[in-house]
Amino acid sequence: MSRSMDRICREAMEQYGAAPADALEALVHVLKVHSDEPDSRLMIEATNGIYGNGVRTGLTMGDLREIAARLGCAP
Repeated sequence: MSRSMDRICREAMEQYGAAPADALEALVHVLKVHSDEPDSRLMIEATNGIYGNGVRTGLTMGDLREIAARLGCAP
């Protein structure tokens, strides 16, 4: 690994912690990495245009935050 990549990896681990080992840790990791995103930001798209022109369904940042809170693993 190049020195610049090593530095980037080290900085990311300091900011976000170790790589997630399971689904709950992955959820917390996503919330940390995207902590500045508004609740309305669509993070996981399920459909696009199925329910009408421009209608998208899926999970928003707000949904992910609520799921984490209900699971007791919010960052």
